[in-house]
Amino acid sequence: MLTIFRALAGLVLGVIVFAGLFYYLVFANFSERVVTAEVYYVAINDTDAYNRVYDEVLVDDAIREQTANLLGGVEFEGHDDAVALLREIMPPDYLREQTENNIARFTGYMRGDTDELELYVELGGPLERVKPAAQAEVDRFIDELEIVEPAEGGCSPDIIEQLAVASAGPLDRLSRGELPESAPSLKLMSRECRLGFDLWFDQVVSSPGLNSQAALVLSEAREGLRQPFLEGDTRAFLKAAGGMVVEPLADYSVADIRRGLQPGDRLDLIERLAAESEDFTREDIEAGARDMQELAIFANGPAGLIALAMAVGGCLLLALVHLPSPAGMLRWPGMALALGGGVCLVAGFVLNSAIPGQLNDAVSYSVSYSPDVPASAIRLAGDLLESLGRQATAGFVPAATGVMLLGLAMVAASFLWGLVFPVVRRVLPGWGG
Repeated sequence: MLTIFRALAGLVLGVIVFAGLFYYLVFANFSERVVTAEVYYVAINDTDAYNRVYDEVLVDDAIREQTANLLGGVEFEGHDDAVALLREIMPPDYLREQTENNIARFTGYMRGDTDELELYVELGGPLERVKPAAQAEVDRFIDELEIVEPAEGGCSPDIIEQLAVASAGPLDRLSRGELPESAPSLKLMSRECRLGFDLWFDQVVSSPGLNSQAALVLSEAREGLRQPFLEGDTRAFLKAAGGMVVEPLADYSVADIRRGLQPGDRLDLIERLAAESEDFTREDIEAGARDMQELAIFANGPAGLIALAMAVGGCLLLALVHLPSPAGMLRWPGMALALGGGVCLVAGFVLNSAIPGQLNDAVSYSVSYSPDVPASAIRLAGDLLESLGRQATAGFVPAATGVMLLGLAMVAASFLWGLVFPVVRRVLPGWGG
């Protein structure tokens, strides 16, 4: 009868120990890592996310218009030029700071430190840098621009008109955010002829090839353009004039971005995600976040303590069931720990290899996106979630291995007890009854 009782008790208590270990070593490990900021940092670095934002996402054709606004409205044809300017407007340190701030807000919310989930990007700094960065990039472009040099200078009315019309073209293109392929040299007019700056300049601003807004801007800045023209310094003249006609374009681009932002130049990421998705609204996102928060708080609090109590209490009861046999008191709890730790180790490896890929597929194929969402952003989000899944399901090896080794040590000790116990009885007569 006692043997049957011990067998049934061992089976029931073994299941309890196994269940407690499985939750504590696998699921509790996952839920705890999900609310740990360092896990996200590792995932971001693992996917080279910061560089991919510049090299892939921000230069994607699907968001060319939004990126053009960040570039001050200037259309840089070269990929490297656009990426370099974006790095200047939104430096890597700024991107890292904004990302880590959002990670801190998210993980704090999941731990229950805050009651409302807020995810946003502060764009005030980058927007202030758009205009000077765009003008500096235009200056660098002009430094490499082809200047068509004349064989010799002249001063006939035809030459003055020819230079005026030819000069209006590059300035018109710059005012529309386009980069000219070449520009005429001011030395087409002789040094003496350039003293008649006003006559030539009036023809430039009245040229049909120059749009009215650029003509107005240049007319108001006439005196600032006189000296480089008199010196025949074509590049200096183009930089001065180009900066003036690009400035309104950059101002308009910044204003266009600000129209979609909250007060304080904040971009609400939750609002933007809901606007770009065809599957859920902001209310859906917030409701899902609340459910996740409640689940995470319970999983990392009461549920974890209950699981630990099940594992420890089950082992103690297994030992008590086999009183007064010291070997049995070691062997059966040890077997429960060894088997439970081994199964948790295998399960952890299975989850760590299966879940990440499933998360990537869910982002890439299971969610409907607006056509305005660039494919590069979806790929990056999928890779990030895959890496995050890999990091979140890791970390189980030390604990599971430790439990398994402890169990094996207890089982080994139970078999050695038969050798140790007779020696103890001879040394301590009467011990053990």
